Formats: sequence, structure tokens, C-alpha cells
Amino acid sequence: MYIGVDYYPEQWPRTQWDKDIQLMKTLGINVVRMAEFGWSLMETEEGCYDFSLFDDVMDRFDRAGMAVVLGTPTATPPPWMVEAYPEIQPVDKNGRTVSIGARRHYTVNSRTYQGKTRQIVEAMGRHFRHHPALIGWQVDNEYGHEASDRSYGEEDARAFRQWLERKYGTLENVNKRWGTVFWSQVYTSWEQIPVPLPVYQEHNPSLLLDFDRFCADAYDIYNQLQVDALRTWIPDSQFITHNFVYSGLALDQKKMAENLDFISFDNYPVWGGLAEPIPPAATARQLDLCRGTKQETGYWVMEELSGAQGWSQIGYLPRPGHLKLWTYQAISRGAEAIVYFRWRAARFGTEQFCHGILDHDGVPRRKFDETKEVIQSLETVGDRWITAEVTADIGFYHDPENEWAWKIQPQSDQFDYAQEALRFYEPAFAWNVPVDMIREDADISRYRLIIVPLYFLTKPGFQEKLEYYVRSGGTVVFTYRTGVKDADNIVTEKTLPGSLAALVGAEIHEYESIRENNYAVIEGVKGAVAGEKAEAHVWCDYLVPDTAETLAVYRDGWVDERAAITKNSVGEGKVYYIGCGVNTDFLYTLYRDMFEDAGVSIMETPKNVEMVRREGKSENFISIMNHDTEKAGEITLPPGTWTEPATGEYFQERMVLPALGSMLLVQHCEN
Repeated sequence: MYIGVDYYPEQWPRTQWDKDIQLMKTLGINVVRMAEFGWSLMETEEGCYDFSLFDDVMDRFDRAGMAVVLGTPTATPPPWMVEAYPEIQPVDKNGRTVSIGARRHYTVNSRTYQGKTRQIVEAMGRHFRHHPALIGWQVDNEYGHEASDRSYGEEDARAFRQWLERKYGTLENVNKRWGTVFWSQVYTSWEQIPVPLPVYQEHNPSLLLDFDRFCADAYDIYNQLQVDALRTWIPDSQFITHNFVYSGLALDQKKMAENLDFISFDNYPVWGGLAEPIPPAATARQLDLCRGTKQETGYWVMEELSGAQGWSQIGYLPRPGHLKLWTYQAISRGAEAIVYFRWRAARFGTEQFCHGILDHDGVPRRKFDETKEVIQSLETVGDRWITAEVTADIGFYHDPENEWAWKIQPQSDQFDYAQEALRFYEPAFAWNVPVDMIREDADISRYRLIIVPLYFLTKPGFQEKLEYYVRSGGTVVFTYRTGVKDADNIVTEKTLPGSLAALVGAEIHEYESIRENNYAVIEGVKGAVAGEKAEAHVWCDYLVPDTAETLAVYRDGWVDERAAITKNSVGEGKVYYIGCGVNTDFLYTLYRDMFEDAGVSIMETPKNVEMVRREGKSENFISIMNHDTEKAGEITLPPGTWTEPATGEYFQERMVLPALGSMLLVQHCEN
């Protein structure tokens, strides 16, 4: 198993390198990632390549028996290039050219930049391809992060119009499918179609969604350009990956991953300015997204937080135990390698307060010792753990286009897609039920239950797949605002939930956006939630049941007794509809009942304790992580005898895990 660090040799004198390498060896590090921001050193002026700095440091790592992953440096075009070719710069949504001075100051639609990218990537591939330390490549760095996913300049407008012409063929089709008769927007030439720069009101939602699709395709083409340039030169034994982020960007990570050997992820459970880490379920959801992006492969965490992070603001200081906990959480959910960001905090530049395993003084202290403990705990069992399977009984639908449609029209000042998706994911996390993130092309027959949250933008064919699945005995859970739009971002003319009404067994005749400081009250009237009351935020669908039974009703004024949550029997299966943003405590009860009814096994743990089971050929693994910073947790173990590999200690039935404690237990299977 690879455990490594992100290393920036260009930021330290050569006299420091051997000391760093020796400390890494002492720690147990076996891989480093480097060079992803090194363009100005590799190509000091146009066409003049100098790779000597990285040759030197890679030779030293090779002598130390350590592997290297090289990043292509295209996230930071050098100053000379911007000066010579200003057309490569992106334009923000307000029409302002984005200046050099930070990173990602390029648009992937620039034909000039595409050419410069191909040249540097091919030059790196030719030069480094036979280096014995080199095992793989990371193309670019965090595509589209920090609002660099969308650009609105002339180059982008040209490419957007060409993309539209390829998609629609004729302006007649554009006008029809976008509904441009509204507000007299009928286009009579391709040049009239704008990129969505500011207007007094809001742009056509169909144009906006297609612009997001175009941006995603543009990044996919740009990624393919780099992959092809590398593959021309490098041996098949060297992998190609990219370190994604998952934050509503105009990227289709799943599509892009088709051209990568595996995907990588940058895992930051806390960041600059945050007073405390994000909820553990939020990190778990992102890790599950990684596992679902390229099925049948694991993924690397190419940047795993190791110290307090921040630029102008410094975030929460990770407590003793966090480093191991976040490492174990990532491996539990499919990570096959962990690379810590970063080896040592930089003394200069924007990220000088992004702390690493070593701080600015380079003295090994607590974080160094904790990292060593983690690496030692994985020495005998890590390779077996990462090859064991995560077997999920639940499929959780996530489509980036649906997220983009919500971003275009959130409809409530309280709506945030990631937070609302988390609302409906978190109860599965709380009951320690493994979840696969799926798209409409997934084979859903393998799951006992499918959660389809916030299904605002519907996809052709998916409804028929869901209906067959339910009639065959499956369970589907829908949530508020289901079935509103078609794939062109046009509202259905059918009574909501549109074409899914028969499956849901209820109609929605009225609905309401719940604004800031307001909420509704619902009460369970049947099943496990009977008598339980809860607040509902963000949105309320007022359901009129037909064949469905009512599980919960609203208890507010004029909507009193209207259905809030329903359950419908269809063939051999069931369909639930959760019509509001109900508090998660209520959902815990509802989900437990749904899971039991669908035959989904849960593993009950105290609040903030996460347990993930993975199954190997001859042994099973249980990883247990206590995210609570203050309280120990008493855990009921699955049946049988479990062993802690590092110490050989045996556990049965129960154990106590201290605050921020993490433990991996192994159970040998009887054949």
C-alpha cells in the first residue's frame, strides 16, 4: 500500500532535500507527488526546457527506494506565457479578465493554451518516461476548483456556439427546446447566442444548463488532450490520474474518469476559516462519490489533510487522533493510497499557512509521530484491507446535471444542494449502512433500496428502470421536488411529480418554498414515526395521496392534515415520497423502518461513531472511527471474534473506543 506526501523541492534549498528524504524514510513514506506547480522552472522561456531540478530530486528518491508521481504543471501557466499570449486568460461571470497572480488563470477553450499544454506534457513524457522512480502521473490539479470551471470570454463564446451547433444542428431546434419565444429571445444566427454574462434579471434556465454541459465537455476534452499526450510517450506501466474535488463544479467526473486509470481526490475535512471540521457524514459522502466515479477501481487520496489549513485565514487545528481517523475513514470507503498534504509548511507564497506533517521549522513533533503510528498500523494489513470489497445494499442517486439545475434555480434561500443531499444521505451513514453513489446508467437490480434525492431534472429511461425495479420487489425513496423538469430544464406540463405520479401514488397540487427563519411542523401518523413530531425546512410539497398511504402529515394552519410523507405499494416493491426538508432525527426513525422493511442490515453505534465493514476472500474487516472529540463510545460488535492486527488483542461483543479513536479489526472467515 502506498502512503506518501506531497513534496515541493523547488521551495527548499537542495541542501535540505537529503534530510527531508531521510526523515520520510524514518516515517515509512514510500511515495511522493511533486511538480504540479513547476512549469516556470521546467520551461523558463518559450520552448526552452530544463528538467534538471526534478531530475536531481527524483534520482535521490530513487536511491532511497521511494516512488514518485509527477503532476503536469498546467494549473499554473508561467508569467512569460500570459504576457505573450493574454488570450489564454479566463473571463469571470462578470466579464472581467482573471489576472495572473494565483493559479488556474487559463481557459481550457483557448486554442493557444491547448497547444502550449500539449507541448509541455509531451516534453515531460519524453524526458521522464524511463525514470526508475516514476510510477504514474497526475494531470493538472483540481480541475475547475475555486470557480475556475466556467469561463465567459470570446474564446469560450466561440467554442460554446460550436458546441451548440453540434448538439442541435439547427437554430430551430435550439429555439424550440429552450423555449426562446419567452421574452423575445428567438435566435436567427448562432452569433446571437450569448455566454451567460450579467443581465438585469436571470438567463434562460435551459441556456444556463447547456452552458454548464458545455463547460464540462470542454474540461473532458482538455483532460483527454493531456492523457493522449502522455500516452504517446510513457510506458503502459505508468498510471494516469487526476485529483478531483466534488463541489458542484461544471465537471462530469464520471465521464472524465473513463480516460483515467483511476481517480484521485483531495480530502480536506476542515479548511481555512472553519471553526470545526465538516460533519463526518459529509466527508463520507464525498468519499463514496469517489468510489462511485470509476466503478471497479479504488481511488487515491492525493491530498490528505495533515495540519491546520488556510490562506489568509487559518482553520481548525486537527486534534490528536484526527489524522489517523481521517486516514482510516478514507481507506474504509475505497481509498487505496493516502498522500498527505503536505510534507512541510511553505515559508512563502499564498499557502504559507497550509501546515503539513512538519511545520515551518521542520522539527518532527506530534503530527510526525501520529503519521508514523498510522503507517505502522497499516504495514501488515493495509494491502489486504484495500482489496476487500465494500458491499452496498443501497444505491444513492447523484447526477451532476441535476446539481447544476438546482444551482441555476435553488428556489429557496435555504437551499444548498450539497447540504440537502447530505440530509437524505446522513441517516444511512448514522445506521452504518454502506452506500454506492450511482447514475441513471447503473445496474440497480443489485440493491435492496434506491434513494433518489432531489430528482428535479429527470433523465430519459431512468423512470422505466425504476418502475421495473420496484415492481420486481425493490424499494425507492423520492424526496421533495421530484419530477419537475425534463432533461432540457423545461418544466413538465403534467401534475407533479409528473411522469412519476403513478409510481409515487400521490399528486402534488400545491407546494411552498420555506424561507429564512420559517419552518413547518410535521407529525408521523403511521408506522415507526407515528406520534413523532419534527420541523421541516427549505421546502414543502403538499401531497394528495391516491394509492399511497400517508405516513406523516403537516400540523400547520391551513395545511393541517395534508400529507407530508407517503408510502406506495407497486407490484412487489414500495415507493416512499418525503415531501419536505424534515429534520434528520425524524429521518433516522423513518430510515430504520425502511431499511428493516427492505432487508437492509444496519450496524447500530453511538452518535458520531462510524463503522464500515469490508469483506475479503478469507477475512472480514471492521473499521471503527469515533468522530466525537470528547466522549468515548461503547460499540456493539458484529458476531464472532475480532482481532486488532497491530497488537493481536481479541474483541467479542463489545468494546470501548476513546474520543477520536480509530481501530481496524479483522475476522478470519471459515471456509
